[in-house]
Amino acid sequence: MSSDPTPDVAPISAEVPPNSAPEAESPAPPPPETTATEVSATEQSPTERPKVRLNPTVDPDQHKPVPYTSATAQEADKLTAEIAAEEAATGPDRHFAPPVSANRHVDPIEIPSKRDVSLDDEMEREIAEALASGEIPGAISAPVATAGSPNETPEPPVSEEDLEPGTRLKGTVQSIAAENVILDVGLRSSGCIPSSQFEGKLPELGAKLDVVVNNYNLAEGLILCSLPKATRSVSGWSEVQVGQIVDCMVTKTNKGGLEVTVNALRGFLPAGQVDYGFIANLDSYVGQKLRVKVTEVNPAKKNLVVSRRAFMEIERGEKRDEMWKTVAVGQTHVGVVKTIKEYGAFIDLGGLDGLLHVGEISWQRINHPSDILKEGQQVEVQIVGIDREKNKISLGMRQLTKNPWSDIEARYPVGSEVAGTVTRTSDFGAFVQLEEGIEGLIHISELEYRRVNRVTDVVKEGQEVRAKVLSVDLSKRRIALSLKALQARPESAPRKEDADLAPGGNVPYERKRKGPLKGGTTGGSGAGLFG
Repeated sequence: MSSDPTPDVAPISAEVPPNSAPEAESPAPPPPETTATEVSATEQSPTERPKVRLNPTVDPDQHKPVPYTSATAQEADKLTAEIAAEEAATGPDRHFAPPVSANRHVDPIEIPSKRDVSLDDEMEREIAEALASGEIPGAISAPVATAGSPNETPEPPVSEEDLEPGTRLKGTVQSIAAENVILDVGLRSSGCIPSSQFEGKLPELGAKLDVVVNNYNLAEGLILCSLPKATRSVSGWSEVQVGQIVDCMVTKTNKGGLEVTVNALRGFLPAGQVDYGFIANLDSYVGQKLRVKVTEVNPAKKNLVVSRRAFMEIERGEKRDEMWKTVAVGQTHVGVVKTIKEYGAFIDLGGLDGLLHVGEISWQRINHPSDILKEGQQVEVQIVGIDREKNKISLGMRQLTKNPWSDIEARYPVGSEVAGTVTRTSDFGAFVQLEEGIEGLIHISELEYRRVNRVTDVVKEGQEVRAKVLSVDLSKRRIALSLKALQARPESAPRKEDADLAPGGNVPYERKRKGPLKGGTTGGSGAGLFG
């Protein structure tokens, strides 16, 4: 196979002088062998231009540009554009030669490579449009973005006509008027909220708000919205939607809860949805106007169920989000005791719940939180710890009162005499309360000089006693007391002599041996000491 590719075009004859004899015709060379990468003109359709593909096994440096002819510059420009389009579709390694008439004499030129082609902006635009539309045969269409690809285009936002009542959107305040607040909700139309829903606290320009869609006003081109906890008026079953916030009037009570009216619609408020806790007597709610959330709607059965607790949860959530932004250790809050456990009490701070541990309630020892706290009681607490990852807050009450152990050594010096009340007894001693939050221990060995078997044999719970301070340990918060230190030590009885032990007089007592001593080394048995 020849190393130079032969274009499938008619050969161009050279000019011969008229007086010269023609050379003898040489036999025509055999046609070149074709490879898998070559395409002959006979295998192509009549409408396609002849194409020549380079043999990849041949050194690319041996290939030369395939010559072609052009009669005018306009045709050359047109051919240049076609070549650029073909190279853009199939790659720069293919060169195409246009058909050339055999009976026409033209000047040979070289096929310009891709880097030699200079196109104006209009031509480049036309080529790009042709490639995108697929009009050029064999052209590769523009890549189509698929999900997860880098060219992925986000889905356009839902249109205004597709918005349903109750849809939640995020908006930015654009303008504030006397009656309405206009928001940018990311759609062509703007959102509109009545200014009355802000209850006199209008937002600032640029503020981010969460809103709920009511409906789309096509005539004015506005999306009518409401705040999540704002009430909406309804006049019929067609205007009631689950999730709406409405005002209802309590008409009477029944076995399961409260009967209410929402404008002209009758509804039901279950007893468990009236408040957070259980309410035994619901008669106090009759005649009141409550703000509730619609939880169930069935126009066919005229069934409307509302919940006051759900609306309270919305308010609680807003307060909780605001409190997490400002809460800090050391702050003092007023809360309500929600529940009481053995290990402490949960306090509602008005959006956040905190745990008041039993050891943080008082400086004095308490057995159970219910000894001091009651459910529903209002208490003042201090934040002593915050765990934002677990959303936990630790509270304390005793931190708001003076620590009685701060100057305990000055108030109860060692050796001083104190008075107190026995609070409890144990096997090892008795605890005496000297003041609120301060207790001392009288060990069982410090009750009396004689041996005491049981603490209760000497002192009882509630008994008033006076004791002496033996020691004060501030780090362990312990005070050692003693009762016998304030008592006179009893005199010891004289030791009895042998004369005192003699019966009937002053005759000295003589010990008498009742029998011979056993053992010894003088025995004749030869058995040793104990033989």
